[in-house]
Amino acid sequence: MNKNSSRRGRLTASAAAGVLLTSLVLGTTACAPESLPATAPDPVATSAQTAAPQIPATTSPTPAPSAEASTSAPAAKPVKPASEGPVLAESAPVSLQVPQVGINTSLVPLGQAADGTMEIPGGQPGDPGGWYKYSPTPGELGPAVILGHVNNLASPQGLFFRLHEMKPGEQFSVTRADGTVAVFEVDKLEVVKKATFPTLAVYGNTNRAEIRLITCGGLDTSSGEYTENTVVFGHLVSSHNS
Repeated sequence: MNKNSSRRGRLTASAAAGVLLTSLVLGTTACAPESLPATAPDPVATSAQTAAPQIPATTSPTPAPSAEASTSAPAAKPVKPASEGPVLAESAPVSLQVPQVGINTSLVPLGQAADGTMEIPGGQPGDPGGWYKYSPTPGELGPAVILGHVNNLASPQGLFFRLHEMKPGEQFSVTRADGTVAVFEVDKLEVVKKATFPTLAVYGNTNRAEIRLITCGGLDTSSGEYTENTVVFGHLVSSHNS
């Protein structure tokens, strides 16, 4: 298995044994979206505050051949799903530009924290957004995942504070390490409850190059915690050199 299939295999919608959802809160108010593990272990009983969602494999697993089949014919090779629309080769994102809502930020790769949940971007003013490095790179087949705080530790207005203003049909771009700029178009924006986060719809398999921009919302002033996520769904429409 190559490193691309290994990475994408951690974010999709085959058969999951279960889904565990959580939010990570930085300090008392700075908020990151739903976290997800860098690997897909078997579900473990944990508290709602620390559990990370179970993300199934990117490609549907190929059933092991029966003993009878293995003696009569070789196992069939996995078939790569057909893609729709443009698809780019792997290249890590370096920056995100969403001029409609004032976002122009560098991006840092996010991996796995010591507790097994996903790392989150820094919560200080001026800290960049983050790309979950176990998702496809923006422009590759599948859903690239980019995260940003709705606020920060010094202000209620963080990097993705205006993300909820995005509208279908608007375009934004991601500049990549290979010098290409991937242009995406917004399909829809959804505000979802963390308790019923649509994990498979957000992180699951797609047949085109897609992207998710995710932040928090729905501040509960009594607890200081966020109860919702704002998710922008988009797809790749074009690319050009930077």
